[in-house]
Amino acid sequence: MHIRLAGLQDLPALIAIDTVTRQDPQRAEQIADWLGQYRCLVAEIQGKVAAYAVMHRHFFGCAFIEMLMVGENHRRAGLGAALLACIQADCRGQKLFTSTNRSNAPMRRLLERQGFVASGVVENLDEGDPEQIYCWRLDQGERPPAATGHR
Repeated sequence: MHIRLAGLQDLPALIAIDTVTRQDPQRAEQIADWLGQYRCLVAEIQGKVAAYAVMHRHFFGCAFIEMLMVGENHRRAGLGAALLACIQADCRGQKLFTSTNRSNAPMRRLLERQGFVASGVVENLDEGDPEQIYCWRLDQGERPPAATGHR
C-alpha cells in the first residue's frame, strides 16, 4: 500500500471507487471540488487507487475529515485506518473532527479504534439516520504512526 496526495489526474479513479456516484451523479462534481480545494489523500494498492480521504480546516477552525471512502473490493483491509493514521500524524491542530451516519457501524468502529470519541449528533441530515460527530484530540495520547509510503 502507498499513500500519497491526490491530484486532478485521480478524479476518474475516485469516481470509480465512490459508491455514492452510482446514485448521485453530482457527487463526481463534489469530488472534483474536493480535489481542487482541500487536502486529499489516496491509498494505492499495486499502483491503483483503492481508497481516499478528504480533510479541510473549516470546522470552527479545526481540522475535519469530510470524506473517507474505501473501494468496495478493498474494505476491511486496513486502508481506512492507514488514511486516518496519516491525517492524524499530520494534524497540526489540537483537535480533528469527522462524522458518519449512526447506521455506519464499520466506520464507527474504525474511528473508535483510532482513538476518536463520540462528540455530538446532528439530526435531520439523512431522515431517520442521525450524523454522529467524532473528535480526536492530540492531547489525549500519542499521534498514530503514519502509514508506510506516505509523503
